Amino acid sequence: MVSAAHELASKAGLEIMKKGGNAIDAAVATALALNVVEPYNIGMGGGGFATVRFAKTGEVVFIDFRETAPASARKDMYASEQAKKEHWSARGGRAAGVPGYLAGWFFILEKYGTMSFGEVAAPAIKLAEEGYVWTEGQTGTLQGSHYEDLYNFNNEGKNVPYFVDGLPREAGTVVKHPGLAKAFRLLAKDGKKAFYSGPIGEALVKAVNASGGNMTMKDLANYKVIVRKPVEGSYRGYKIYSSAPPSSGGAHVIQLLNFMENYDISKKKAGSPELMDMWGKAERMVFADRDKYMADTDFVSVPLEGITSKEYAKTMTKNYDPASKLPELGKPGDPWKFDKTNKKVSHIGDTGPEHFSTTHFSTVDKEGNIVAATNTINYWFGCKIMLPDYQIFVNNQMDDFSSNPESVNAPEPGKRPLSSMSPTVMLDPQGRSFMTLGASGSRMILTVVAQVISNVIDHKMTMSQAIEAPRIWNDMDGETILEATAGKTVIDSLTKKGYKLNLGETYHGVCQGIIFDHEKNQMDAAADQRTGTGMPAGF
Repeated sequence: MVSAAHELASKAGLEIMKKGGNAIDAAVATALALNVVEPYNIGMGGGGFATVRFAKTGEVVFIDFRETAPASARKDMYASEQAKKEHWSARGGRAAGVPGYLAGWFFILEKYGTMSFGEVAAPAIKLAEEGYVWTEGQTGTLQGSHYEDLYNFNNEGKNVPYFVDGLPREAGTVVKHPGLAKAFRLLAKDGKKAFYSGPIGEALVKAVNASGGNMTMKDLANYKVIVRKPVEGSYRGYKIYSSAPPSSGGAHVIQLLNFMENYDISKKKAGSPELMDMWGKAERMVFADRDKYMADTDFVSVPLEGITSKEYAKTMTKNYDPASKLPELGKPGDPWKFDKTNKKVSHIGDTGPEHFSTTHFSTVDKEGNIVAATNTINYWFGCKIMLPDYQIFVNNQMDDFSSNPESVNAPEPGKRPLSSMSPTVMLDPQGRSFMTLGASGSRMILTVVAQVISNVIDHKMTMSQAIEAPRIWNDMDGETILEATAGKTVIDSLTKKGYKLNLGETYHGVCQGIIFDHEKNQMDAAADQRTGTGMPAGF
């Protein structure tokens, strides 16, 4: 089974498994196909994470191939008024981090896969050369500032295949990517060195520096994939493995669920005003902790054990009052009291404004191996630079750093910006594979994953029901995003409790997932319909 945010990507992964590949081979094929059909979300110019479980041993590993700051990075590089006014952290070469996408997928394929890069890239090469149909939703990604920036940074749009005569491509037309196919073939021939020490990397460094950046081939050559221990927790007896820092996602998914575990959610109606208020208030507390404590643990001590502690979650319940109005600001707790493994430090948190352009997919093979992967280039179309010869968009992941030079999340050479990506694998109380899921949606990701898990376990929903159910997202301050499908009763109730609701068209993440049914010896998969292109595939 493969569940991705685009049907053609799911079919690419499935094609590889039908040819004898395992879940790892299929994951690489799916990632490469997504680079073709969702180039505004994912690609060789970006990075990501993957949580992998091996059926024979039960081992779970977390692979970190997040982008890093180049050696030229400085803590104050985005602090000036000029940097803020000209959006250096988001647009153009100054916004680009060192890509880890290819290093990650080559590492995963060579260590855990069974096929060559050329074999797993075949479906993506075919898609790139023969083309695919551009959708109405994809045309929507070309609106407003995205259109203007793509036009300005890419030779009046002439280098971008999504423009026709300088205007956004119409839905229903066929898009081809001969440049991507060329890049894939080079990688199949020469391996990852075609990117990290070869012509693709040289083209990337040239484009980044021509647009104000300061990246070198040494930055690319020095990039390292890191195998980390996943964050672990449980919810009502179900084991959770998820993303470790520099992603905050896994820890705060567990923290949210630890809080909810103190209440009998199964006796509350799914989507009820009471339950939506509970999620909203818990999320506000969680995000206050996230913004105060979370950072790249290679650079700073983080109270990870405390944040994921069930005892700490019990202290959070003392701040929850179902009858009260929503506090104006979320206030962080003190997870250090529940952390014995890390050295307590006082620091200024704060992060950059994460954005929605991310994609998640999961693959499962006949042996039961699982890959949950979330990849991104940050904003739609990253920093808006597309390599003309290879049709690769360059990330703007540097925007996830804080512009405050005093923050532990300020940029430094080699540092990885904080993320919310939460590729997650779960086991049932008997120790069997239970679910794999993840989402896109910036800071919303961790709340999406937690709510979907609760929907499945507490409300016995199918994968599709759990994903499509209305969601709420409540950061530490400001507006609360509530999907209008929650209904008038919920909207009125939360408004009376002081919520400033955003009921607009902003979608609350896009989730893909797979549930295992061991009694029926089958899987239940779903891909979020909030974008209309997701579709699982299996055999």
